[in-house]
Amino acid sequence: MTFKNLSIKYKLFIAFAVVSFAILSLSFTLLFFQVRKNLETQIQKELSTSNQTITDMVETAATVSIKNHLRAIAEKNLEILKHVYGEFLNQTLTEAQAREKAAGILLSQSVGDTGYVYCIDSRGVAVVHPREKVRGHDFSHRSFIQDQIKRKQGYLEYDWKNPGEAKERPKALYMTYFEPWDWIISVSSYKSEFSRLVSIDDFRDRILDLRFGITGYSYIVDIMGNIIIHPEISGNFFDARDSRGTKFVQQMIDRKNGYLTYFWKNPSEDAAREKFVAFSHIPDFDWIIASSSYTAEVFSPLSELRTSFLLILVMAVLATGLVSMVVSATITRPLTAFIRRFERGAQGDLTSKIDETGQDELGKLSVAFNRFMDRLNDYQAHINTEIQNRKETEQELQTLRNHLADIIDSMPSTLIGIDTGLRVTLWNEKAVVATGISADDARGRHIISLLPRFSDHISLIEESLETNQIRRRMKHPFILESGEARHEDIIIYPLSGPGGHGAVNRIDDVTDILRMEETLVQNEKMLSVGGLAAGMAHEINNPLAGVMQNAGLLANRLTDPDMPANVRAADRAGTTMAAIRDFMAARDIPKIIRAVQDSGARMAEIVDNMLSFARKGDSSFSTHDPADLMDKTLDIAATDYDLKKHYDFRSIAIEKDYEAHLPMITCESGKIQQVLLNILNNGAQAMFENPADRESKFVLRLSREKRTNMLRIEIRDNGPGM
Repeated sequence: MTFKNLSIKYKLFIAFAVVSFAILSLSFTLLFFQVRKNLETQIQKELSTSNQTITDMVETAATVSIKNHLRAIAEKNLEILKHVYGEFLNQTLTEAQAREKAAGILLSQSVGDTGYVYCIDSRGVAVVHPREKVRGHDFSHRSFIQDQIKRKQGYLEYDWKNPGEAKERPKALYMTYFEPWDWIISVSSYKSEFSRLVSIDDFRDRILDLRFGITGYSYIVDIMGNIIIHPEISGNFFDARDSRGTKFVQQMIDRKNGYLTYFWKNPSEDAAREKFVAFSHIPDFDWIIASSSYTAEVFSPLSELRTSFLLILVMAVLATGLVSMVVSATITRPLTAFIRRFERGAQGDLTSKIDETGQDELGKLSVAFNRFMDRLNDYQAHINTEIQNRKETEQELQTLRNHLADIIDSMPSTLIGIDTGLRVTLWNEKAVVATGISADDARGRHIISLLPRFSDHISLIEESLETNQIRRRMKHPFILESGEARHEDIIIYPLSGPGGHGAVNRIDDVTDILRMEETLVQNEKMLSVGGLAAGMAHEINNPLAGVMQNAGLLANRLTDPDMPANVRAADRAGTTMAAIRDFMAARDIPKIIRAVQDSGARMAEIVDNMLSFARKGDSSFSTHDPADLMDKTLDIAATDYDLKKHYDFRSIAIEKDYEAHLPMITCESGKIQQVLLNILNNGAQAMFENPADRESKFVLRLSREKRTNMLRIEIRDNGPGM
């Protein structure tokens, strides 16, 4: 039987028991670990304090031994110097010989392994030293030398590093003063070299008397693993292992300071026990000081705490069971009555009520139950009405859907709805007529499978879906199966409403509209021909007149040998017609011929631009250089001339400001030129109808707007305005 199928009284009992057990267990766990942590911290502190006490004890004993040893050497050397000085006073030796003999005696002595005897004077100058390079140097800048100069006698400790050594080490000296020669006799050595002077018996008993718990104790080993002090064992234990195989002595030697747990059995014990040790290092002697205690003795209060907890837990569970049974009985009896009333209500009797007794939660539940039954009656009537209203609303929605479908099918544009996967969701009647594919057959299929020519617009559709913005492609050419060339406008409307994501493609055949627009543009061009015709005639007449005049001159002067004027001119020149070449050179005939050629070229260019503009072309878009379109339009405008108003476009100054490296644009060149030409003609006519003192001028600018990536065309004149 699962928990959910149990009766309420058992659920309450289990719930209370679990909660009580969880709270008590959590509380005990927190308390247990807090007590354990405090005990562990306390024992660590106690063991560390013991180590520090032992360290201080050892260092004190070592300092006393070292001081006495160095003092004995220093005082002995002072007696030697006094004896040598006596030989000088007895005139057995000269003072120089006495000094040399005394220095030799001092330098012949060694102190420890690397210690030595040296002397300085009251100025801090080394007068005796085993290193010859040091003698005669002033060391008064050293702090310990200043102490020697000041005190002259006594014990002194300092840090020193000899040449060739990696770091400074603690050093000690004892000094005495020989006043006749102003020598401060210093006997020095590294402290670590005097460990053998320390008498272990001075502090062995005090260390062994230390106890931690019942059987915990302290001991000392050196870095070679030799037992210095231990209550039960001796010898070398460098490779000693505990009962788990841990080389705990090696670990203490490697780590020098810290805490460690291992299992150990002394010779006097029957079994190995877990032990906790705090250890530290005395660098001067390379000794490891260890203070240890058995964990069972340290954490014995935790066992008593655990027993108390188990007793409390059992009592709590029993009390919980009794309370839960009593409480559950007061709840389950009224609930049984509720269950019977609900069963009657489930069978359709919504008039079933419960006697309202008591002010507790069960009494309030009785009141709520009776209200619930009353409202349930009201809701039943309301639901019946709501069902009828929904049926009527669904009928209206179906009518609206049919009406909307009729509107979409009656539209003159082809409407194709697609989802984000480019599958068709809408296919109106115009699409059916255009493709011959029914809406049922088209729905759900990929748009390219239905309209292969739409492959050119896939990127545009995807861009609209991605940016959620309308995209257009106007006057796009396509070819029908019959081979007829047509044009269509395509507008893509993205959808992102509750009905889902996708797009609606609107397609309009604009072939007839384009043809009408071409007709209108051609008509506008024809209207402009009247104004351009006079200018063209004016432009053509001038070069033609020059051609005719120069041709006449050439004919008269070169080709008619019987003309009296030519003969007379030749006679006066002292030549004949046979010397015609000299005559041509004298009359600039080559220059006249070039003028004829330039005029002919100018006429050809004007006629070519005029015919190019007036020629009817197709309405398709193509790419053009915007600067080239503007220059060609200027050439056409330059032919405009009005005889009555003395209006000549060529007399207007033109300033061009074209941005370098403009991109090619896609447009209908004829229509763009027509727009530019109308603007230029209107501006020019305004400047000539209202002349000013300043020179008439156009400023033309072509640039690209970086923000919109559009071509910007600016045409400015200094007239009164159009």
